[in-house]
Amino acid sequence: MARKWIVREGQRYVQFPGTSSRPTVWEVRSIQAGTATMPHARLISVEDPLRKKTISCSTLANPTFYKLIAETAPEERKAPV
Repeated sequence: MARKWIVREGQRYVQFPGTSSRPTVWEVRSIQAGTATMPHARLISVEDPLRKKTISCSTLANPTFYKLIAETAPEERKAPV
């Protein structure tokens, strides 16, 4: 049975460290869902808002790579810099 990944705007995930000793916290800013592709999440680093990236929602929801740590209400989010 296929798993359904639920990724929403405002969620915060911690990325498990690869080569660095400190994990990075990422916040979902938007979800891009195309008709021919799987949904992707636009992420922004909580510590450094200039760091941004886009990854598939299935990768973001995979506990091997990321862990959901918080859900932020839209009014609590900061405006993009």
